[in-house]
Amino acid sequence: MSKPTVVTDTDPQATAHEETIIPVKLGLARVKPVTAARQRDSRHSRLLVGTALVVSLLLVLAVIFVLPLWVAEQQPEEPVLALPVEVLPEEPEGPVLTATELATLRDQAEKLLAELLTQQARLDGLAAAEWGGDAWEEYQQSSRAGDDAYLADAFQDAVPAYANALQIGEQLLGRSAEIITAALSAGNAALDAGNARLALEQFQLVIGIEAGNAPAQAGLERAERLPEVLVLVQQGTELERQGDLEEAARAFRAALGLDPSWAPARSALTAVTARIDNRRFETRMSQGLTALAEEEFAAALELFGEALILRPGSAEALDGQIQAQQGQKLEQIALVEARALAFERRELWERAIQLYRDLLVTDATLVFAQAGLERSVLRADLEAKLVNLIGNPTLLFDDRVLADAGGLVADARSVEDPGPRLEEQIADLNRLVVLASTLVTVELHSDELTNVTLYRVGLLGTFAVTQVQIRPGNYTAVGSRHGYRDVRTTFTVLPGRELAPVEVRCVEPIG
Repeated sequence: MSKPTVVTDTDPQATAHEETIIPVKLGLARVKPVTAARQRDSRHSRLLVGTALVVSLLLVLAVIFVLPLWVAEQQPEEPVLALPVEVLPEEPEGPVLTATELATLRDQAEKLLAELLTQQARLDGLAAAEWGGDAWEEYQQSSRAGDDAYLADAFQDAVPAYANALQIGEQLLGRSAEIITAALSAGNAALDAGNARLALEQFQLVIGIEAGNAPAQAGLERAERLPEVLVLVQQGTELERQGDLEEAARAFRAALGLDPSWAPARSALTAVTARIDNRRFETRMSQGLTALAEEEFAAALELFGEALILRPGSAEALDGQIQAQQGQKLEQIALVEARALAFERRELWERAIQLYRDLLVTDATLVFAQAGLERSVLRADLEAKLVNLIGNPTLLFDDRVLADAGGLVADARSVEDPGPRLEEQIADLNRLVVLASTLVTVELHSDELTNVTLYRVGLLGTFAVTQVQIRPGNYTAVGSRHGYRDVRTTFTVLPGRELAPVEVRCVEPIG
């Protein structure tokens, strides 16, 4: 096989991808297919055998009928004295083989012939006659020499002839693998360079040697689609130059749809996609900064997030996102503060407390929330005490509670900007304190024999009728008399209400 020669083969369609490719050039005289050669040899063998048989038959007839007559004519009329001639022994043409040796050689020849037939089938499948050149002719000649010797029972000649043919065949098989490898490499290089014609040549060469070669089949299909791929890439390149990046990307994707393995289309798509992403990134950043300036923090946060998807880790987008988050947070804080103050104005202290606590969970350093929480808790506690005393005025009958209620009224009156609800509560409790502090006249009746004691007031002694000035509340009068069972009378003095006389007499004797 001759060495590959460097050939520059440029496809006219590959305007943007010209490079030097080393194609596989066989450089050998083409010969007829193996099958035809073998058929020709078979016909020649049959012709030679038939001719030899005819010639042999004619020679036998001549020996039987013609030779005696010719010998008789050559006899001299008088005897001639024959001179003695030294007869030398005839040298044999080659070593004489024993029957065992012949049998061994026959077996060897048959084994080699079987291997040769298998090898010939492989070479026929690889179309060796198309690319084998002189080596193929030598292979054929050696095979025929072996066949001739075998048919002549000259096994000692058949064995080396077959062995030589097998050796040449192995060399041809090795050459086929080399040719396939080189042609595949050249075909792929031609594809990469955009040279469809050269790629077709190389892959067809491989398929001619090995019809089922999968890489060659795939390469051939790619080479057939390459012209269309080149057109699409050229269109995409022109669209990109004009600034129509979306359409350019669409053209490159169409090219990759025809040949996903064609690197120039993939690199072009990667480049134009990067440009599209960069343009989208700049647009998102510009829109985000505009939204930030207009205090549309939610929209700005979304736009900066989209920018980060296009360019992960971008310092600009991260900074914008942080500003949007802070603005959004401040906006939310301001909103919550406004709601909490509104609850304070409406004197809904529990709801204001909840909002201030929520704010402090998110940011414990918010001073206004701290102050608002403290203010609301105090007001809520004051309101709870007021509501309790106003709703339960009898609690004021207790001297200690009454004193606390007076202090509570004073505290409530000291609140700045109390609000209508607190003012009303102050008035209600103050009225109740006044009533609970106002003395009420209570008249008690007895029999001048019973000694009467009024709890919370003191000893009243014996009397028929007496009056006491006492504050509203619950009282118990106890009467005692010697020889009589004690009596106990409980009564309630209500503010502003007249109470019927209280009777306290011991009338039940003991024993």
